[in-house]
Amino acid sequence: MLELPYLEIFAENFDKKFRNRVLQKVEVNYKKCINVSIADLKESLEGQELKKVFRRGLTLCFQFKNHTVLEMCVRSKAELVVLEGEEAYRGLINLYFSGGQVLSVKDPLKRSAFFLNPIQTAIPDVLSKEMTVEYLKSIFLNNTKQIRDVLTDQEVIGGVDEAYADEILWYAEISPFSIAGSIPLEEVKVLLRTMKYVLLDAIKQIKRIDFGKIGYANPDLLMIHHVDKKKSPTGYDIQVKTVAGAKVYYTDEQKPYI
Repeated sequence: MLELPYLEIFAENFDKKFRNRVLQKVEVNYKKCINVSIADLKESLEGQELKKVFRRGLTLCFQFKNHTVLEMCVRSKAELVVLEGEEAYRGLINLYFSGGQVLSVKDPLKRSAFFLNPIQTAIPDVLSKEMTVEYLKSIFLNNTKQIRDVLTDQEVIGGVDEAYADEILWYAEISPFSIAGSIPLEEVKVLLRTMKYVLLDAIKQIKRIDFGKIGYANPDLLMIHHVDKKKSPTGYDIQVKTVAGAKVYYTDEQKPYI
């Protein structure tokens, strides 16, 4: 999925650009990317006024005046592009808004997905006020899973992907292979502060490079989870281990809690 910092900025930019505009036409060029028929999608969305764009977990949500929500699960290799006028663009999905602008999602691997009125859950978002030490204590209690797996479980914590889990755990100096239930309370407090700091700081950094004109994720902002970086900012070797098909990036600076 596209990482949280980019989704936050997309949501902010698209909300400013398209709020109160009417979605005049929906064009779907790959029908397998949506959870309903093209006809149902068009019937629910076309002619509706957009009221809000927001991030939910690792998705981008468009809420319309009729309370319909279109949720976008955008993969990291995808691009979200705003076009002027009727310019042709072979995106998975194209949203034509009043005012002559088109929001197009380009994904050559066709892995992005779009959901009409997805089921909402009460999972706390990583940046929400509900994400507290007490909540982390409750999900870590007697939990024998590795901490990285817990952080990236979207049914437990909304908004942390694999890349930023590695970044957060490096900053917190906690090994990704630590058992969640074995992490001391003081380190849980550090982890909570670090989660919010790393993600909010990433948002600030991306805004400085005018991400709105780029349209896709820039991995160079990652300090640890980066295929081309061999050393951490503190000079330690970055190690990579494949666990259950996922690559975990870490250094020997991080303390294991077993």
